[in-house]
This record gives sequence, C-alpha cells and structure tokens, in this order.
Amino acid sequence: MSLPARTPLLWGPKRLPVPYVVRWSGELVVTDEDVTLRPDGRGLAYRGETVGDRDRHGVLWARLLDAPGSGRPDFRAMHPARQRRAMLERLCQVCAGPADRNGKGWLFVLGRPAAAEEAPGWPEGLLCTKPPVCGPCARLAAGLCPHLGEPVFVRSAKPRVWGVFGGLVTPAPGGHLIAGGDADLPYGHPAAPWFLANQLVLELTRCTRVPGP
Repeated sequence: MSLPARTPLLWGPKRLPVPYVVRWSGELVVTDEDVTLRPDGRGLAYRGETVGDRDRHGVLWARLLDAPGSGRPDFRAMHPARQRRAMLERLCQVCAGPADRNGKGWLFVLGRPAAAEEAPGWPEGLLCTKPPVCGPCARLAAGLCPHLGEPVFVRSAKPRVWGVFGGLVTPAPGGHLIAGGDADLPYGHPAAPWFLANQLVLELTRCTRVPGP
C-alpha cells in the first residue's frame, strides 16, 4: 500500500512550499552532550543509546529534534531522519508521497555541475544525498529552488545505498572528542565506528537523462 502525499508546509510572505526533508531552525541538535566513547573504546556511542540511533550497518546517526514548522526553514539543510526515510522508502523529498518511477527508473532532479566539474558519463555513478521526487514536485522544485541552478532530470533504474555523509570524530587526550570536516563514507569502511552520519548517500546507476516531467 503506497503512502499518501502530504501537503508541504508553507512559509513566508510568499507562502513558499517547504520540502518534507528540509530542516527547520527549531529542530535543534541534541547530539553533542550525549556523544561519548563506546565501553570498549573502539568507536562512538550515545549515553542512553537506543536501537534507533544506529542504522542497520551499525553507523551512529546525529540526533535532532523532529519539529517541522518550528522556526524558519533552512532550504540548504536536510533533517537526518526525514532525509534517510525518504531515501530508503523512495519517497518524494518535497511531499513525502511515493516518488515517480517508470521503466527507466526513479526520478531525481539534480543541479547541473559546472562544465569543468562534469565527469564523463555524468550522472552515472553520482553519489547523491537528494531523495527522489514525484512528477508534480519535480516541476515545482525546478521552478522555485534557487540552489538547483539549471535543473537536470534523471532517472536511475538502480539507485544503490552506498554509504553516509557526515563527520569523522576522533578521540583526544583527556577523553575529549574532536569533530572533523564533512565527508562521504562508504558502508564497510574501517572508520565507520568513528563516524557520525547525518545523511544517507545513494549511488545513482543505470541513469538516463530525461526531459522535464
């Protein structure tokens, strides 16, 4: 049974639709004070950790409040839990209904890279943190999202769960933990016990560029 689409929340004087995966300013990080070392000292853990704090690969995820509509939307940021759900369940990143799929695959709307950055065969093999979309929301995003630039519509017949995006955390003398810069990490990497994830990464394969829906 497919999930029904939800009507996106509206914000600002122009009543702009806010995508389901977007993070709001009131959704505060509740990670930092609770991150500690595992009892065996071989990775990160939460104080009072629950089953939902890790994915099925054992990677620890950032904790944020889940309060869409609280404060202002940050259109450049995604809420970890909602982004992950949309990726795994193939939900539209805007309305949270089923993403569009046909014989050529799932529909994604991507920003075209600069000519100097466009690899041969792009977007085949692209590591993507943006969930798929449904047809109506793809048109909406192409018309309203300034971060897309020149949008490209792509279908991926086999979007594969590749890994996570987040930050490596390393221990320091005195029991302190030092957060590193943002990076992608493939599942199975030896650094995974020290990684704090905030987005799921798909590898887009068997891609076809298509006209706008």
